Amino acid sequence: MKPSSATAVLAALVLAEVVGAVEATMIFAALRTFNAEFGDPVMVGWIVTAFLLAAAASASLCSRLGDMFGRRRMLLGVLVVAGAGSMVSALATGVVGVIAGRAIQGVSGAVLPLCFGLVRENLPPARVPFGIGVVSAAAFVSAGAAIFIGGMLVDHLTWHWIFYVGAATATLAWFAVWFGVPRSLRQHSSQPVDVLGAVLLVPAITGLLVVLSQARHWGWADARTLGIMITSLATLAFWLRHELRTPSPLIDVRLLAHRQLALANIGMVLLALGPLQSGLVLSQLLQQPIWTGVGLGLSATTAGLLLAPPMALAVLVGPGCGALAARRGARLPALWACMFLLAGWGGIALQHASVGFVATMVVLQGIGMAAAYAVVPMLIVEVAPGERTSEVTGVSAVMRYIFNAVGSQVVAVLLARATVSDAARGPGSYPAPAAFELTLVVIAGLCVVSLVATACLPVRRREAEREASIRGKFA
Repeated sequence: MKPSSATAVLAALVLAEVVGAVEATMIFAALRTFNAEFGDPVMVGWIVTAFLLAAAASASLCSRLGDMFGRRRMLLGVLVVAGAGSMVSALATGVVGVIAGRAIQGVSGAVLPLCFGLVRENLPPARVPFGIGVVSAAAFVSAGAAIFIGGMLVDHLTWHWIFYVGAATATLAWFAVWFGVPRSLRQHSSQPVDVLGAVLLVPAITGLLVVLSQARHWGWADARTLGIMITSLATLAFWLRHELRTPSPLIDVRLLAHRQLALANIGMVLLALGPLQSGLVLSQLLQQPIWTGVGLGLSATTAGLLLAPPMALAVLVGPGCGALAARRGARLPALWACMFLLAGWGGIALQHASVGFVATMVVLQGIGMAAAYAVVPMLIVEVAPGERTSEVTGVSAVMRYIFNAVGSQVVAVLLARATVSDAARGPGSYPAPAAFELTLVVIAGLCVVSLVATACLPVRRREAEREASIRGKFA
């Protein structure tokens, strides 16, 4: 492919991934407004949950269908559906309509794995890591920027404009992909679609996410929690058995036995459980009142400004990791990512009373997070069969959704272990110093485990040897 064509492909895929980020994160800026307008915190919570459920299902199902019937075709369809979902929410007059639109928007969960597959499909092999780094950086940066833009829209217009912007972005991305990305070759279209695999997987994932999102309201011992969890796990076990036995599985779980793919997904799980909770943990740490003994007492605006630099640095970090991975393999930038994460979170765990020190550590962990976000798909694409690239990266996305939900519950429980309050200073309670310190130590510990897992990754061999190994492994 000519350089100009490669640039056009990357530009189109970046814009497509902006759609995924806008759909996923801009909504957080409007949650307070939704609570005030609809007066039902539980239903407002479903505005987020409905999206996550649909996104997890879409990441697993649409990614594989894109591998089979053409990733460009599937990406165009996903963008149409996501844009339509935005308009449903924008035109809604009640919370139920917003939730319905958000569920439709959730199909954008497949955008990132489809983009990774299209990068590998359209760029020269030597440029694939760089392309993945660019797309990953776009996802990381636009996710942070979307919250800021959403806040401005809510403050100066109405919450409806969040969805109008989402629909407009999806429309622009559709035209960019249509004109900028070449038609995909249909791969394995002669194989039957594993309908049973899809029918089993979607409700199993949905059930697990429902449990994770509602357990705090229902209680872990509630019959609804236990019933849905047991049913979902049983369905997932039956799905796994089916996928191992069918000749043309929806998701070839045997691929996950490959050492590098297994370790890369373990890394994603560890990141989702710990470092990906940075927004939840650090925003509270920065804004919590000083009198509680652990907070820094900053305003929401100041806290946001301190959390912004890592987002900007991701523009350089993602492509930089890609360039390094192209020369030395993805293992090396993965190790650096874990080291930055450990330095940042370890520093905050040890000393979190100084704004300047915490701000410096936030930058370190942010660089590590941006690098890890880019490197995990590079590790996967480095060894995944070309015809199943979107499928395997889609599995990683599903794991990120599920364990991000698990991590948020774990962090909430840890922070609630001990609280402090002072009626003279206002209503409400805050996490006590011991609760915050335990949470920070747990996240730093997960960074240590992630570093150990990354160190166990195989050292990159010569290209020909690696390709021969992959062909032998999955033959």
